[in-house]
Amino acid sequence: MIVSSGSGNDTVGVVLPEATDSTIESFRGITPPISGLTFDLFGRGGKTASAVAASPIPQTDTASGCFSWPIGRLKSPHGNWQIGFVSGRVQHIQIDSIEAMPSADSAALAVALAQTVATLPVAVDPTFRGLPFRVRSAYKFSLDTVDVVIADVVRAVNEEANPRVEHLLIFGERPHGASGKFNVSYYTRTAGAEESTQATEMLAVVRIANRPAVVVNVEYDEGGKLGLVERTAPGEWRSTWNSAYTDC
Repeated sequence: MIVSSGSGNDTVGVVLPEATDSTIESFRGITPPISGLTFDLFGRGGKTASAVAASPIPQTDTASGCFSWPIGRLKSPHGNWQIGFVSGRVQHIQIDSIEAMPSADSAALAVALAQTVATLPVAVDPTFRGLPFRVRSAYKFSLDTVDVVIADVVRAVNEEANPRVEHLLIFGERPHGASGKFNVSYYTRTAGAEESTQATEMLAVVRIANRPAVVVNVEYDEGGKLGLVERTAPGEWRSTWNSAYTDC
């Protein structure tokens, strides 16, 4: 797997799935094993490029105080992608974002998400109780007979001295064409200081070995982790993998 550097150039990070937080330091300075491989590139809009050749870049600075993936270079730069897989291994799933929907559809989705959030257990922390939710991001797609939504719903305490935020990452399903709330099949809740609370960004939706999977980036204060959330059964999604933490 490769990940975009985010700068629009041809440099990429080469993700090593076997690396963990406790072992990533041992991979410092290695030349990534991507010689001869090509990659399909994906973003929120689907597949953006196919069979793109990549080559490893030997690392010379191995004394850095932070952790990063080994790096490689694409044969040519490509934009609008977040994640890449070895060619032919995965297929993209088309998604719609709430921002791109007609206003009536986006409003209906926001209402459905508010109804969905209301079905979740009440948080132990009373700080956010009674505060309104806001949809930070939401993506919708279809699988066979169901519609799936992935949303980050937030609420905040806007105190100047101590701003706090709560993030709810929600995976929900409902019958195709239905309206109203979704049945929650997976969710995570994080809360804390606004500048340091973990948030999750959806990078792409794909099929891996015919199983729907969502590639996410879990963002922390100074770094992050990649992850996979897979549909393990109808109405069930589960976090199946998290990468090592990187911060540079």
